[in-house]
Amino acid sequence: MKKIVLKTLLHTIVPILFGTIIYALWRGLHFIDATEKYFPLLSSAKLPDWLQYNLPDGLWLYALLSAITLVWKGNSSKHFFAWMLLAIILSYLTEVFQALHFIPGTFDWKDLVAYSFAVLFYAFHLQNFNQQFFTFKKRIK
Repeated sequence: MKKIVLKTLLHTIVPILFGTIIYALWRGLHFIDATEKYFPLLSSAKLPDWLQYNLPDGLWLYALLSAITLVWKGNSSKHFFAWMLLAIILSYLTEVFQALHFIPGTFDWKDLVAYSFAVLFYAFHLQNFNQQFFTFKKRIK
């Protein structure tokens, strides 16, 4: 049971928290007014733009893909692949829709690169992730 909790923490919770911390501390939070930034505590400390603006998006996509894997328990059914594909496509479409001004935000091609790295990082870790996580779970039953 400890490995299940550890994998969940490592592959979903930690990337979400890390991305949120970067976003909140350097960019600030937007509660009521999207143009007003609240609590940008470390905005004076300069980070590279890709770390400040693009890394959180990649971390959040990686966490989402990992969460979908955990929910579907490594099942290689068409439904699992449909959810994975939907998450990936919607991530890319948010940037395209921003470029077309269909949704608010600023298009950034570096976000597309961050999404690509998140998908690649997930794909490289999927094999190891599935072998360790799901064979351990089967042994418990």
